[in-house]
Amino acid sequence: MLRRILVVVLAIFLFIDIVGAAVTYSVARTGPYLPGDQFFRAQNNSEQLWLNHLVRVGEPRANSLLDLLERRIDNLEVLLGSDAQRLALAYLDNAFNQAINAIELAPAEAQPALKQRLLLLTERTLALLDGVELVDGEGEGMATAVSALFDKLTDLQIALSNPEPTSIAEIATTQTDLDAASQSADSESDSDASGIPVSLDNPLDVPFPEGSLEHDFFPLTGGHDNLKCSNCHTGSTYKGTAANCVNCHADEDPHAGQFGADCAACHSVTVWTAVSFDHSLMGNQDCANCHTPPANHFAGACSACHSDTENFANAVFNHSTIGTQDCAGCHTPPANHWPGACSACHTDTTNFANAVFNHAIIGGQDCAGCHTPPANHYAGACSACHQDTSNFRNANFNHATIGGQDCAACHSAPANHYAGACASCHQDTNNFKNANFNHATIGGQDCSACHSAPANHYGGSCNACHQDTGNFRNANFNHSTIGGQDCSACHSAPANHWGGACSACHQDTGNFKNANFNHSAIGGQDCSACHSAPANHYSGACSTCHQDTGNFGNANFNHAGLTDCASCHTPPGNHYPGQCSNCHNTDSFSGATFSHSFPTGHGGANNNCASCHPGGNTSSWTCTNCHSQNQMDDKHKEESGYNGSNCTQCHADGRKHD
Repeated sequence: MLRRILVVVLAIFLFIDIVGAAVTYSVARTGPYLPGDQFFRAQNNSEQLWLNHLVRVGEPRANSLLDLLERRIDNLEVLLGSDAQRLALAYLDNAFNQAINAIELAPAEAQPALKQRLLLLTERTLALLDGVELVDGEGEGMATAVSALFDKLTDLQIALSNPEPTSIAEIATTQTDLDAASQSADSESDSDASGIPVSLDNPLDVPFPEGSLEHDFFPLTGGHDNLKCSNCHTGSTYKGTAANCVNCHADEDPHAGQFGADCAACHSVTVWTAVSFDHSLMGNQDCANCHTPPANHFAGACSACHSDTENFANAVFNHSTIGTQDCAGCHTPPANHWPGACSACHTDTTNFANAVFNHAIIGGQDCAGCHTPPANHYAGACSACHQDTSNFRNANFNHATIGGQDCAACHSAPANHYAGACASCHQDTNNFKNANFNHATIGGQDCSACHSAPANHYGGSCNACHQDTGNFRNANFNHSTIGGQDCSACHSAPANHWGGACSACHQDTGNFKNANFNHSAIGGQDCSACHSAPANHYSGACSTCHQDTGNFGNANFNHAGLTDCASCHTPPGNHYPGQCSNCHNTDSFSGATFSHSFPTGHGGANNNCASCHPGGNTSSWTCTNCHSQNQMDDKHKEESGYNGSNCTQCHADGRKHD
C-alpha cells in the first residue's frame, strides 16, 4: 500500500514538472506578453531558459537569440508612445547584446549569414528609433539613453556593412543607461570595480554547472533577486565567496555588533527592515536596556502601550489609564490652533490626526476669523464655493453667481493666446483645460496668423493637408494637388539609392516606406550593379538561387549537377571524413543522420563516444583502449591474414568469432 502511495505521489510530481516545462516552453516560443504586462517578467525568464541557456552554443543559439531580438523589435513597434516604451527599449538593448555575443561565438563559416540577418534587424530598429518620442515621466536621462542606443546601433550597422570581416563584440559592451533610465533593471558599463564584464554580471545570463542550477547553493530570492555577480564576488573571484550576511552588510549594522553575526535570527532576505526579533530570548530584561524613549515620552510602563514587541511603532496609548488629565499636560497644540476643548474635534484618542471640526458649534462666525484665503482669491462669500466644511479643498466655483463678469477679471490668458471671447472655446467652466477651438468662428482668416509652420514645411495651402482642424497632426498630403512636380523637390533620397524614377517603386504616396521595386523595369541589368554579395558568397549567377526578386532572403540553391561539397562547404574540426551525402541532404545540412555501422553499445560502451574515439576525434577510432594489442596478437597467432591494426576487417559487427 505504501509503495502505491509513493508511486502516485511521484507520478503527480512528474506530471506537474512536465506540465510546468510545457507551459514555460510554450510561453517562450509564442511570447504572448509585452514589456510592462503582469506576466512579462516570467515570460522573459522562460525565454532566457529555452531560447538561450538550453540551446547549444554556436549557430543554433545565435539564430535563437536573433529570433528573440526580432520579437523585442516587434514589442517596441507596438509600445511606441506608451508608458511601457522605456521598458521595451531596455529589453531591446539587452537582446542586441545577447545576439551580438552569441554570433561572435558561432563558427566562422556561419557568421556571415548571421551578421547579414543582424544587419537587417539593426536597420529596422534604427528606423523605429527615429519615431521615438518621450512620454510623460521620461526625463532627460531617457532622451540621453535613447540617443546612446541610436549611436550604438549606428556603429553596429557600419561594422556589419563592412565587406571585410569585422569583430562586433565590443559594441555589445557599449553603455546606453537604458536600464537605469527605465528604472526596470540595473545597468553597468563594460566592467565595474570588480572587473566582471557586463555580459557576465547578470546571474540570469550565466549557465551554472550541473548541481548548482539557478544559484541554488545561495538562492537569489527576495531582496537578493536583483543582485549582480559583482555585488558579492569582488576582484573577479567567484569560488569560495562566503554566504554570511555580515560580508555585505557589516557597514549597515546599526547594532554595533551587539547581537552578533547571525543576522538571519531576526532578518529575512525578503526585506531587511522587516525585523522579527524574539524578545523571549531576552528574559525579563528591562526595555530601557536596549531602547531609549524620546524626549517628553510618557513615563509609565512600556508595556502599557507597546504590547506588540515585533513592531514598537505599532503602539496604542490607553488614555483611560491616566484618568481625566488635561490634554495639554502631554500635547502642545500648534500655533493659531482653535482655543476650544480638544474633545470637540479629537474624539478618537487613538489617532489625533483623525479629527473632524464641527463648524456648527461656533455659530455664524466669519470664516476669516480662522482661515486666511490665499493671494488673489475670489472676494465673494466663502460658502459660494466651500459648501463642504469638512473638506475645504472640495470646492466648486459656481460661475453663474457672478453674472456676466468678464473672465479676464479673474483669469489671465497665457502669452500668444487667441484674442477672441473665452466662451468660444471654454464652454465648460468647471474645467478650463477642456477646451475646443471652433475654427468656424474666425471665418476665412489665414492659418499663419496663429500657427507657425516648421522649417522646410510645404509652402502650399494649409488645408491641402490639414482638413481636420480638431487635430492638426491628423494630416494627409494629397500629392495630386501639386501636379507633375519632381519628387526630389521635397524629398531627399538616401545614399546609394536607385537612380530611377521614384514612382517605379513608390506608387503609394500615402506611405513612402510601402515600396515595391519592380525589377522587370530595369531589363537585364546585372544584379551586382545595385547589390553587393556577402563574403564567400557563391560566385554563380544570382538568379540561380534568388528567383523571388520581391524577397532576396527567400533563396533556394539548386545543387543539381554539383558533386564536390567541399568546394563551398568547410567541415568543422574533427568531422567524419566520409562522403557528405552519407549523412547530409541538400535540403537541410543541419538535419544530418549518421549511420553508425559498428554497435555503439559494444563492450559496455553505453553510447559513450570517448570509449572508442579518445580526445573527441571522431574521424578515427581505436580498439586498443579496451583490448590490449599484445593480448590480441597472442590470441590470433594461428589466424591467417591477421591484421592487428584493422580489427573491423573481421569483427565489423563487434562480435567475437571462433
